[in-house]
Amino acid sequence: MVSWFAGIFYLPRLFVYHVESDDQNTKDQLAIMQKNLVRFITPLGLLALFFGLMMGFLGSDWIGFFSQNWIIAKSLIVLILIFYQILCLKILKDLGSNSHNWTGFKLRVFNEIPVLLLLGGIVAAVFKF
Repeated sequence: MVSWFAGIFYLPRLFVYHVESDDQNTKDQLAIMQKNLVRFITPLGLLALFFGLMMGFLGSDWIGFFSQNWIIAKSLIVLILIFYQILCLKILKDLGSNSHNWTGFKLRVFNEIPVLLLLGGIVAAVFKF
């Protein structure tokens, strides 16, 4: 989960560098880094999802576990993160074909979304509301 989050934090930063660069060689190198990072974090995200579900299902009262408000909140956060990574894949594709309307500022704001989601997940787990 930590490695998946690290990649989700770093990928949009690479997008910022890509959009703000004027040098084509730099853009090409960043595109390679972005693709490699996606190939690295996608299996990690799937493993985090798998092991998170297994922790719930292997308990003695898995229906009770998954009906707790804080688990529902964390599950919703994970679904949003999956959607976020899918959106990152779309941005990666658009950057590759130069058919994007993202600015450095928009991507910097986009880059902050996972931070808010991480904080929400931490609050849900710590306070178990």
